[in-house]
Amino acid sequence: MEPWHVDESLACFVLAEGAVAVEVPASWGAEVSTCLRSAGPLGPILAIPGPRLRWLFLARPDPEPGTRHVPPPDVRYWHGPRRIPAAESRWVVPPAGALPPVGAVRCAIRTVRRFW
Repeated sequence: MEPWHVDESLACFVLAEGAVAVEVPASWGAEVSTCLRSAGPLGPILAIPGPRLRWLFLARPDPEPGTRHVPPPDVRYWHGPRRIPAAESRWVVPPAGALPPVGAVRCAIRTVRRFW
């Protein structure tokens, strides 16, 4: 069983204990996914509508806590257990295969943000 699921009755995305999701604005989500794909497994991505469309990258947690990472202002990290509001969400990349480590997602975000 996956460490997450979409609960349509509550209009939310549910992360289980130990699961990690990284939320970015959709306006640069495609670039982050391209950068991540070139580095290894892409993993599932969920599009969440709202005042601003957001992409949620699912990842596996880092094996050991590293140095504290301060994300860019538009990025949010979600650690399970947690419910994330996600009414009418859709899969950009459906779940299948391995998850990237959250460190790889962070690296892809830094690479994309460097060019903005």
